[in-house]
This record gives sequence, structure tokens and C-alpha cells, in this order.
Amino acid sequence: MATELLKDFIGKMVTIFAEGELGGFQGTILAVENNWLKIEDKKTIRLLNADMIMQIQFKK
Repeated sequence: MATELLKDFIGKMVTIFAEGELGGFQGTILAVENNWLKIEDKKTIRLLNADMIMQIQFKK
């Protein structure tokens, strides 16, 4: 996945559907670096490899 596009959405709430996940999860993109996303949800911070992302939904 081209992470350059995701840098415009840092600080925004998103829903991410990743490979191997049964459903999507919501979180805020904190950072995008070297093909990795740092995502914060209510209780945790996740580091997600961008190659594992199948779909990302953004609110308008």
C-alpha cells in the first residue's frame, strides 16, 4: 500500500480492515513511517504493517 496517501489522514478517525482480521477496527492514525502505521484506539496503540491492510474507510 502507498503510505504517502495516508499521511494526509494523520489525526483522523478511520476504520481499517486488515488481512487476517474478521472485522474492521476503528482508530486514529498517529503516524505513518517506513510502511508502518501507528494507530490509537480507546485502549491500545497498534503498529500495523501497511502491506497487511486490505481497506481503509474515512469519514467525509
